[in-house]
Amino acid sequence: MPPSRRSILMLTLILFFAVVGFSFYLINVKIEPIVIDIAKRKADEFATRAINSAVYYVEEYGFEDILNITYDNEGNLVTYNRDPAVISEINRVATDRVEEYFAHVNRGEQLEFEHNLHEPYDYEGGADGRVQIDPTLIEIPLGQVTGNSVLANLGPKIPINMEVVGAVRTNVVEDKEEFGINGAWVSLYINVEADVQIIVPFTSEVRTVHTELYLDGGAIMGKVPDFYGGDGNAPDIAVPKDDLQSD
Repeated sequence: MPPSRRSILMLTLILFFAVVGFSFYLINVKIEPIVIDIAKRKADEFATRAINSAVYYVEEYGFEDILNITYDNEGNLVTYNRDPAVISEINRVATDRVEEYFAHVNRGEQLEFEHNLHEPYDYEGGADGRVQIDPTLIEIPLGQVTGNSVLANLGPKIPINMEVVGAVRTNVVEDKEEFGINGAWVSLYINVEADVQIIVPFTSEVRTVHTELYLDGGAIMGKVPDFYGGDGNAPDIAVPKDDLQSD
């Protein structure tokens, strides 16, 4: 007895959904490691660019802006310390610029560069060309599921949209190097650490990028003592102040 049409239809539907389900499973298994690798690279790129955007705005702060230095009437150093208001402003501005950059990226807006190698892409709307301006959109050829390098770039492209979540920590630090008699060269740096999480349909990746950038530096000279013994191995040398002043 031949099978009924109802049985054939049911069998056809079962086979169809089984093939479709297996195809999605195969695509997921093959595409997932590629997407994860791209997400890692994108996270590093976004973190680096976010840090650069923050540093661009804090480079204008100089040595005299960050430090409060006071001298007496004879020009001798009395006190020096970091200005907490300026430090807070630097940290706030750096954080705001990083958060602004992440918001800019998530809106899918075209990235801007200080020195473009090419003219910006002329986007006319629609799906075509969107990947050229949206930094969070990637396209993976369906041929990637074959694992064959010859067929990797063939077939329709699968669009995958990423979501960027970031956090930043900044801190202004100083490094002192002694020189001469009671003098020091003070170098100011800003430490920036950015955490970037890339959220994709398959998984999410968190990457941390840290950098320390030089802001400015300057010399701080203290009062020259009347007696100086060097490193302690030589006898103290007396400096007659009256003779120096009479000269």
